[in-house]
Amino acid sequence: MDKYVKRLTRDEVEQERKAKRPRLKQATLQSLKGVIDVKRVLVLKEKLACKYSTEKQILQCLTEIQSGQNLPVQILTETGIGRVIGPLRKHSNETISSSAKSLVDQWKAMIQDLPIAPVLNKDQNKKLSLLVQTSGANDHVRKRAVDMFRANMLSSGNDKVDTERAKEWEKAIYVQNDMKIDKEYKTRVRRKVFDLKKGSSSSSKDNC
Repeated sequence: MDKYVKRLTRDEVEQERKAKRPRLKQATLQSLKGVIDVKRVLVLKEKLACKYSTEKQILQCLTEIQSGQNLPVQILTETGIGRVIGPLRKHSNETISSSAKSLVDQWKAMIQDLPIAPVLNKDQNKKLSLLVQTSGANDHVRKRAVDMFRANMLSSGNDKVDTERAKEWEKAIYVQNDMKIDKEYKTRVRRKVFDLKKGSSSSSKDNC
């Protein structure tokens, strides 16, 4: 009978086991029900507050907030995103102003529906505060970018004004890159330095 039995090698046995094993999809913060990605909320807030953001980018941010999960009162308070969206209700772009009004009205209704304003104990406040803090591990990279802008820009004759302008450019690049220090961030910094070396010290949106 043995001659009719197919004997598998160890590798073949392992391959069959893997084939029968169910493949599990890795979960992300966005895919978990009830989980709020606080870092993403901060990114959206900074993009909305950045004066170099275009109307298209502002609309994309508002749309992402509207299509996502409802933000709890604690997140609204800690991140301060409501204070950034509020003034957008008076934006000259009707679509932007309408979206901002819709969000603010939604949050006001949510707060009014609460029987009592939520009170957080010390441990909850501490935990929530830690959530909205950003890492300072890459501060030296960002500082170097500011120094590079400062060294290559056309001076206005006022060191303080020039430094603030260089910081604004760096922050705009950092925010538009979703507050990440990666290859794309460094490419944008180099591109900005190249423009400055050519004598383009304009603070136009296209330069960031």
